[in-house]
Amino acid sequence: MTITLSEALRQYSASAKKPIDERAHQELHRFGRALGWEKVVATLTPPQVADYRDTVVSSGGDVHGRLTHVKGFLVFLNKRNLSSYSLAPHVKIPRSAVRAAVAAVASGDPEAIELTADGHAAMAAELTDLKNRRPERARAIQAARADGDVSENSPLDAAREVQGKDEARIRELDDTLRRAVIVDGAQRGDRSKGVRVGNRINLHDVQSGKDILYTIVGSAEADPLGGKLSIDSPVGRAVQGRTQGDEVVVQAPKGERRYRITAIEA
Repeated sequence: MTITLSEALRQYSASAKKPIDERAHQELHRFGRALGWEKVVATLTPPQVADYRDTVVSSGGDVHGRLTHVKGFLVFLNKRNLSSYSLAPHVKIPRSAVRAAVAAVASGDPEAIELTADGHAAMAAELTDLKNRRPERARAIQAARADGDVSENSPLDAAREVQGKDEARIRELDDTLRRAVIVDGAQRGDRSKGVRVGNRINLHDVQSGKDILYTIVGSAEADPLGGKLSIDSPVGRAVQGRTQGDEVVVQAPKGERRYRITAIEA
C-alpha cells in the first residue's frame, strides 16, 4: 500500500484509544517535517530513522520523552504492515543519552539552541505568519463543519489536519525562539578555533573532485538543499572543531566519503 507519512499520522491519531496530547502531537509533527510529509512510508529505512534519533539526541533536553512518541508511531506502522522494515528499534537511545536527558529534565534547564541571525529572523517571520493564519484555519473548519460531511477523509478532517500541523509548528517555533542564542559568524571567524555554528565552509569531495559550500547551523534551521548544514549531521559532526586543510571521513549510507576543508569564513 502506498501511503505518505502525513496520511499515516492521521490514521495513527484516529486509531489512538485516547486523544494524543499536545507534546506527542508536537513531536510526531517534528518527525514528519524532518523526514518529509509526502514521503512514502514504505520507503522509510532504518538509517533514516537512526539519523533522526541522532539529531534528537544531539539537541539534548528530554530526549527519552521526545523519542518515545516517535517509537509508538513506528510500532503502529509495523503492525499495520505499512513500513518495509521494523523501524522502532532504531530510535533506541544510548544509555549515556538517557542519563543526560534525565538530568536535564530534573534540572528544569532546557538546553539553549544556537541560531544564526538569519535563521532567527526567518523563524520569527514564519511564527508571525502562522499565528496570523489562525482565523483563516478556524473559518475553514467552521465552513467544513457546516457542510455536514463528517465521514472519514472529509473536508472537516482535512481542515483539522492543516490546523493541527500549523499549531504543532507554532509550538515548536515558540520553544525554539524562547531557547535561542544568536551566534555571530563574524565573531567565529578565527580559523584556529575550528569550524563552529555560524561559519561558512568550503568542502572538497576527494572522491568526486567537487566543491560544496555550506553554512554550519544548528539542527533547528538545517536545510541541506539550501546550503545550511546541521552541526548535528554526520558531516557536521565530522567537521566540528576542525581547521582549514583538515580531511575528514564520513560514513554515509552508500559508503565512506572523504572531504577536505579548503576554506572557513565568518
